[in-house]
Amino acid sequence: MRQTVFVTEIHDHEAIVVGERASSCNSCAGKASCKTLGSWKEGSGEGRVLKLRVKNDTSAAVGDEVVIEVADGLLLKTAFRLYAVPMLVFIAVGFVVGFVMQGQELAGATAALSGILGVVGYYAWIWKQGAPEGFDAQIVEVKKSKT
Repeated sequence: MRQTVFVTEIHDHEAIVVGERASSCNSCAGKASCKTLGSWKEGSGEGRVLKLRVKNDTSAAVGDEVVIEVADGLLLKTAFRLYAVPMLVFIAVGFVVGFVMQGQELAGATAALSGILGVVGYYAWIWKQGAPEGFDAQIVEVKKSKT
């Protein structure tokens, strides 16, 4: 998906971009999830406003109108990484700890707590790893330069 936005800030090799949602969003099946994931914020009555930090490999400057591109399927990949995998970690860790502690006092509570700690550990790990290649929007074209 491509979206035309404006550069509002530059930080090293990254840019903060702001723009109105694309008209193609109205027909997208995942438009409700975009707001849930925090990519879109309610604007001033004129639709939803996008504010993202993106790589600035094109040397865009503050005030430039640029085109950003988000990889197809990014929403599904992100949802899987942030929701499905932690649920599987919780179930797997809880099952293993519950099986090992079978018959002992507080086995259920220990299994549940271990599952929660496993999920916290997973989130800490993905926080440290950062966004994998292909999970970020990027500037693909500078349409209008302010100079």
